[in-house]
Amino acid sequence: MTENENQPEEQEISAEQPAAEQGATPEETLKLERDDLLARLQRVSADYLNYQKRIQKDIVQSREYANESLIKALLVVLDDMDRALDAAAATAIPQDDPLLAGMRLIRDKAMDILSSFGLASIQSEGRPFDPEHHSAVLQQDSQDLPHNTVIKELQKGYSLKGRTIRPATVIVSRKTQKEAEEVT
Repeated sequence: MTENENQPEEQEISAEQPAAEQGATPEETLKLERDDLLARLQRVSADYLNYQKRIQKDIVQSREYANESLIKALLVVLDDMDRALDAAAATAIPQDDPLLAGMRLIRDKAMDILSSFGLASIQSEGRPFDPEHHSAVLQQDSQDLPHNTVIKELQKGYSLKGRTIRPATVIVSRKTQKEAEEVT
């Protein structure tokens, strides 16, 4: 026999020696080994079941959010349509212009289709600032609104099935210098 073949036997002997040294009978030693092996088997079984559950959860999530990158790319088109509609409303174009009405219909239809896949716009103005749904680019003094309230939305934010895929870009209120001095 080589040295490597002897090592496992030595390990087995050393594992059995504490039970034998304590005066345990061979039956008690076998029961202890059996109990140890059963406990190991239960742990391995539990780990395997947890692994299966985690994999199933990952598969479901990947199916739910498979369209996320496509929807994110289409958000740019929605933004462009919103800007075009806002610009048309700000100019002297009559609101009953068929071209303008057609653009509104197309934008609404696109949003309806994306909504059927779980897309929802995040409502921001007048609501408390939430870093999970908002990205603040500026703070302005405001006496009318409480501290950290969204004053204006610069770019719409969207969520997909409850998960924020693009936070809203916003301007947030802050205490005026006078109010800050009164508090301190």
